[in-house]
Amino acid sequence: MNIKKDTIVAISLLLFCGIMINSSFDIEDPGYQGMKASFWPTIVLCLLSIMCLVMLIKSVVTEAENNLNSNDTNLTNVFFKFKNASICFLMFVLFLAFLDYLGMLIGGVLFVFGLLTMLGGFELKKIINHFIISIITIGIMWSIFTFGLKVILPEGEILRIW
Repeated sequence: MNIKKDTIVAISLLLFCGIMINSSFDIEDPGYQGMKASFWPTIVLCLLSIMCLVMLIKSVVTEAENNLNSNDTNLTNVFFKFKNASICFLMFVLFLAFLDYLGMLIGGVLFVFGLLTMLGGFELKKIINHFIISIITIGIMWSIFTFGLKVILPEGEILRIW
């Protein structure tokens, strides 16, 4: 029987999720009203477990071979093979690198705008749509976290209030 990489990864992730779900029961409850402190970690881990189980089933059922086993898997070929994912990771690293300076609001708008533009195209109409979408989505998200949930987001050097 030929065991594929997807099967090994899915089993490893399921074991990890099982250990983490078991550990989530040890999260100390601070005694506040409302949900327990372990509620959201358990929900996220259960959803991750379901996705890993689907991945395991899919890897066992399908007969397709992994194309990464070819001999041309040097760094540039892997980058071009997974171009969109590589662009997302590079943009996210830049976002994190400039977060202290730009802050969440400006950095988030630039991150979403940059991703939409890099992945969606450079036409003028699309660029205008990308700019509007990035301002609206990050503005709503920033407002919800800042005013609704009272979360202190990084403000950066540019928008420093005091």
